[in-house]
Amino acid sequence: MLKQIEPKHGGGADVARLARIFRVLCVDTRMRMVGLLRGRPMCVGALARSLGITAAAVSQHLRVLRDAGAVVADKRGNFVHYRADLEVLAAWGREMARFFEGMGGRGRGTDSPADAAGGTESGAADQEGEL
Repeated sequence: MLKQIEPKHGGGADVARLARIFRVLCVDTRMRMVGLLRGRPMCVGALARSLGITAAAVSQHLRVLRDAGAVVADKRGNFVHYRADLEVLAAWGREMARFFEGMGGRGRGTDSPADAAGGTESGAADQEGEL
């Protein structure tokens, strides 16, 4: 079980912390769940129907997302509705962006992420070949 991944305040990226974030998000079903829960709160049954998986599988994935702080549970009568914690997800996104900043040109002999993103004709051709 992962401990809640608290938003990081301050300087550079902590590689171990980023690895925990990626471990939470590396499962495509969890990514689809986060996408659904960004739009509106949903209960386990609705998530299971939307994703085409069992309620038990949804519950297991929700536990990982909840433990990491990416999803929040709200009790509504007899049901629990889950929603994405947009502040946490945004903080994770900023932290990932900081980590990857400036890495675009490395290994190609360029210093600029714009060059690696297709700023030149050869860059655009190279990039297409990588996909």
